[in-house]
Amino acid sequence: MESTIGSIAPGKKADLLLIKNDQSPAMTPILHPYAHVAYQAGTADVHTVVVNGRVLKYDGTRIGLDIAPARDAVAKSVEYVRSQIGEQAWEEGMHPVLEPDAEIENPYKYTEGTAKVKAQS
Repeated sequence: MESTIGSIAPGKKADLLLIKNDQSPAMTPILHPYAHVAYQAGTADVHTVVVNGRVLKYDGTRIGLDIAPARDAVAKSVEYVRSQIGEQAWEEGMHPVLEPDAEIENPYKYTEGTAKVKAQS
């Protein structure tokens, strides 16, 4: 196994992700690199992707991947669902009526004793 994986070298399998953050306001300042990548980086910050030694994305552009078939399949699925549930149900689902004072559930709501800043009611 050591002859094919474990380091970045010619002839070895490699999965790499290169993130370019110099133009992204969400990527600065980097205080904790691992957390920053996990919680802040987005697809626009990914410069290069290499899987098994094959470059799949370079300079932010996918290489050798025709996205049209996937896009068309999704559009076809949406149209199928829309035709099955009817236009009224589709519109109601896409634009639900919310009461002006209704609170939308927020799993990140600050509670007493766990936040340095109190949320306003």
